[in-house]
Amino acid sequence: MQAPYDLLRAARVALDIPAAELARRAGISNRSLVRIEACQPVTLEVSLRVQKALEQAGVTFLPENDTAGPGIRIPKDAVRKVGFQI
Repeated sequence: MQAPYDLLRAARVALDIPAAELARRAGISNRSLVRIEACQPVTLEVSLRVQKALEQAGVTFLPENDTAGPGIRIPKDAVRKVGFQI
């Protein structure tokens, strides 16, 4: 599945990866990543490079189904635990 631009950005934010770092990992320019995150067109190759870099970081992109739109799943260890006091 080719991930929508919104999910590429959401995955980067969920993993807390700086934009410049993701661009470096994907082998693309910072400007190309800015375009993706602003939902402006880039080549399919650029988009897929970003998706692959995020997948290598542990993200799973979930396709839409009959009842829900597309989504992401991030690695369990990427989720920060916040302690709440009652």
